[in-house]
Amino acid sequence: MDDNKLLSKLKSFEDEAKKAKKKNINIDASFSTLTDEEISLVLAYRAKKLRIENSLKQSEFSTSALLSSATTYSNFEQTGKVSLINFIKIVRNFGRIQELENLLKSDISSVIESVHSRKKIRERVR
Repeated sequence: MDDNKLLSKLKSFEDEAKKAKKKNINIDASFSTLTDEEISLVLAYRAKKLRIENSLKQSEFSTSALLSSATTYSNFEQTGKVSLINFIKIVRNFGRIQELENLLKSDISSVIESVHSRKKIRERVR
């Protein structure tokens, strides 16, 4: 078997494996149980579902989200891959930017601990 046929067969196998994986992902599973790739696919599926619920075509959504092309959004829905800047545009266009804002904020207990630590340091300096 020549190299081109072997590479073609390998590519075909990889594509089928990706399709099967995408098809079998539980979109309601906890992110802690999913791989990074699976999480990105779940986010893409959820975005697609929201877009369809809003009766928007990919091209319409892409334009309103200020993405460079409809292909950018289409690829995101299919592969789960998009730049962080474009992901922010997508989230903003869905009106969900507040959820993104809260994503990496410090929790209240760490803020309180930080304040207490600063007070202790100040007390020791005196």
